[in-house]
Formats: sequence, C-alpha cells, structure tokens
Amino acid sequence: MADIDQMASELITSNVTSHTPKNLVEFYNELWNIRDRRVDDWFLMSSIWPTVALCVSYLYFVVFLGPRLMKNREPFKILPLIQLYNVFVTLLSAYMFYEISMSGWFTHYSWVCQEVETDPDPKSPGMRMAAVIHIYFLSKPLEFLDTIFFVATKKFRNVSKLQVIHHAIMPFFTFLLVRWLPNGHATFGCGLNSLVHVVMYGYYFLAALGPHMRPYLWWKKYLTMFQLIQFVAIFVKSLVVVLGIVDCAYPWQMSSVWLLLVSLFFYLFAEFYVQEYNAVKAKKSTLEKSQ
Repeated sequence: MADIDQMASELITSNVTSHTPKNLVEFYNELWNIRDRRVDDWFLMSSIWPTVALCVSYLYFVVFLGPRLMKNREPFKILPLIQLYNVFVTLLSAYMFYEISMSGWFTHYSWVCQEVETDPDPKSPGMRMAAVIHIYFLSKPLEFLDTIFFVATKKFRNVSKLQVIHHAIMPFFTFLLVRWLPNGHATFGCGLNSLVHVVMYGYYFLAALGPHMRPYLWWKKYLTMFQLIQFVAIFVKSLVVVLGIVDCAYPWQMSSVWLLLVSLFFYLFAEFYVQEYNAVKAKKSTLEKSQ
C-alpha cells in the first residue's frame, strides 16, 4: 500500500524524474518506474511495445497492404460477420458504460474532479474501475475491424482520415491510462465514449439490414450531434483540471493528453462532416439538374 501511495504522490506532484532526461527513451524508463504496479500482470500491460506494434500494423494494412491486396480481387461478402461484430461491440460498449458508471461516476465519484483511488483490494471500487478500463483498452484494437471490413469489402471511400487516425491513436492512449492512472478523472471520457458507441454501433447494425430500414433511421443527425457533444464534454472536463480550476490531486498531465486528443478528433470529425455534407449537397444538385 505504501508503494502505491508513493506512486500516486509522485504522479500528482509531477515528480516523474529526478533530473532532466537526456532523451525520450530515458524519460519513458523513468516514467515506467512509477507505473501503477497493481496492473503489472494484466494482459498487454508488461510493455508498451505490443500496443505500438498493433497500431503500426493496423496503419500499414489499411493504408498500404490491404488496398494493394484487394486491388484485383472481388469484395468479400462478409455481411453476417460484420453484423455479428456490430452486435458484439454494441453489447460490449453497453457493459463498459454500466461498469464505469457503477464503479464510480454514478456512485461515489465527484463530477467536478475525481482523484485516483489507490486501494489495491481487487474488490475495491478503484480496482473495479481499473478492470473495466483495461477492457476498454482491449476493445480499441478490436475496433480496427471497422476499417479492415471496409478494405475487405472494397469500400475505400469509407476509410476516412478521421477513422484511421482515431483507431491508430486510441490503443496507445488507453494503454497509458491503464498503465499509470487506471481510475479517476480521465475515466469520464471512457464512459461517455462507451455510451456513444452503444448508439453508433447499434445504428450501424440497423443500417446494414437494408434500404427498408432508412425510414427508421431518421435519428442519424442526432448521432452526429451526440458525437460532437462527447468531444466538447471531455474537453471541458479535462480543462477543469488542466487550468487548475479545482484541485482534486488528479495529475493534470493525463487531462492534458485527453484535451489534446479530443481537440484533434473534433477537428477531424468537423472536417469529415463538412466534406460529407458538401458531397451529398453536390450529388443532390446534380440529380436535380439532370431531371
């Protein structure tokens, strides 16, 4: 318990290193010394390199290898597999939202600012939150399938810059979260993102059932609004800690990373939305002129 309290104290006071590191590797090695040792034995937590390898492999496949392999091939007919995936991710996201809510945010967490809980008891709320954030981390490489399915079915237009960058970054960020601060303030974003995914993958499932479902999918625009609200909410939540508006002893560094990420995602999403809107508007205009 004393070691965990010391680790939390070092993170909170930003004493990550005892001197100025000479390079990034030295900085990471010293940062590793103050990791949360409660998760040392958990899957993929012993080193950052497997996660880095997964992200690099994903980028290589969806940007270079996949399109090259599919260039002279017929699209794979894998709709049942895609639908099974959509249902699984919807249910998994619902489970993660429930666990994140009940292990903290809907029970005893402060909605203004929540410090890290250092209790090592596996049955404690802090470790319950850590366990579901670990599952959240593991779900991020699973979501690579979003893009891989587009490549396999030759829907290359759907492989957007937003999607590729988002999927490539999130496993790396969530590794950092589980490895150093597996509960507390930053888990708000994980919970909200899980709720968004319940709605989003549910929509994907219904939309893939066929054109007859279109009249029932009028709420698509509200899904877009929900996604944007998500980014703004996480931004504001992180800003509270970064600016020191309140002091709950939560490390501002992690909130800064969240803040930068959601700013990037908001920009990419807005850019994607404008491009899609302009494309639809141009198509509609062309059809009207041809009639």
